[in-house]
Amino acid sequence: MTETQENKQTEKQELKRVLKMWDLIAFAIITMVPIAPMGIYGVVAVLSKGHVPLAYAIAACAMVFTAWGYGQFVKRYPEAGSVYAYVRETIGANVGFIAGWTILLDYILIPALVILVSALWLEALTGIPMMIWALLFIITATVTNVLGIELTAKAANVLFYFEVFVLIVFLVAAIHKITTDPALSFSLRAFYNPETFNFKYVLSGTSVAVLSFLGFDIMTTLAEETLEARKVVSKAVVLVIPIIGIMFVSQTYLGAIIHPGYEFADPDVAFYYIASEAGGRWLQILVVFGTILAWGVGDTIAAQAGISRVLYSMGRQGHLPRIFSKLHPTRQTPYVSTIIVALITIPLLYLLTLKDISSLVNFGALTSFALMHVALAYRLVKVEHKPLSIVMPIIGFCITAVVWYGLDVLAKSVGIVWIIVGVIYLAFITRGFKVKTILPVD
Repeated sequence: MTETQENKQTEKQELKRVLKMWDLIAFAIITMVPIAPMGIYGVVAVLSKGHVPLAYAIAACAMVFTAWGYGQFVKRYPEAGSVYAYVRETIGANVGFIAGWTILLDYILIPALVILVSALWLEALTGIPMMIWALLFIITATVTNVLGIELTAKAANVLFYFEVFVLIVFLVAAIHKITTDPALSFSLRAFYNPETFNFKYVLSGTSVAVLSFLGFDIMTTLAEETLEARKVVSKAVVLVIPIIGIMFVSQTYLGAIIHPGYEFADPDVAFYYIASEAGGRWLQILVVFGTILAWGVGDTIAAQAGISRVLYSMGRQGHLPRIFSKLHPTRQTPYVSTIIVALITIPLLYLLTLKDISSLVNFGALTSFALMHVALAYRLVKVEHKPLSIVMPIIGFCITAVVWYGLDVLAKSVGIVWIIVGVIYLAFITRGFKVKTILPVD
């Protein structure tokens, strides 16, 4: 094989670098959904005794530490594998595999989670069976992701602007309602109501509010498709939490002003009552439509793109069969992994309930976040000899551990079984941890 042929072959195995900072920020925000609190507002309100904006403010502060950790790692390892790559390169291949294995439980379930929510709402609105809507969302996301990251980024940007439009319309309508209704007024009671405040309840609400922030890390899986990845991704991953935090706190604050307290006819759809109170039926319909489109289309595309990159990275390293690392010959996308994710999502919609999926997503995300903080602290102390720099990862680990402890029994049980299965599989492919892997790599 000539040098030119070798270069061409190598080039085919590289992801295409086209993304810029704004693409990454839009991608992450789409994954988290700018209007995500609208879907779980009632749950957080009941748990926090009406202190929803405070719960989201605390959650945003907590996630800043994890985002900072990701930013530090992406400067050092701008790879597609995200936390899998970070832990692997810092502590070792075996621990890195466990980190990748746990994040798989998060990433691989997110498409099913967002599709199920959107499809169920559409079934209720139209009477058309949930699975028909689900298949439509899956096919749309799969085709978009296979055709190329440029198309994925464009779709994410369009949906990002639409979701921001829905958010702005609600904010304007809500402010107009508050300023024109004599019974309403701006106050800090939404953040602190002495009659119902209890920090224990606020933390309970925060443990659910944190879920809205999960997915920001998906942008790090696109590092190998980003121009000047070390600089751009590290900045974007830190910037995205304050941006989405402002969006979350502002909408929940106005919602709490319009409907004080935490009593609703149906907490599961609390924000739709609030939208109706703020602007009437037209705003309620806009909020419903925006949420369905954001979760069913935007979030599905972004989540599917993220998990396919982790599978691609693990296949390239030999921790998964080599077929996972196969790139499209012209589009330079991990199309095999993308299609596999789509095929896995379909049965999950039948096998798991919305509550089950939500709990398992949290286990995978929080466990991998904790491992990331441990790996960063290890690197700062043992490799870079900067012991004073470990304050941030220590705080991040402690916060993550507290939230992890609050997970329900099902999530912990299934999650631990998932890790045990991963360890057994790892022992098999490494011949009892004696070799790196027996699976072929590129």
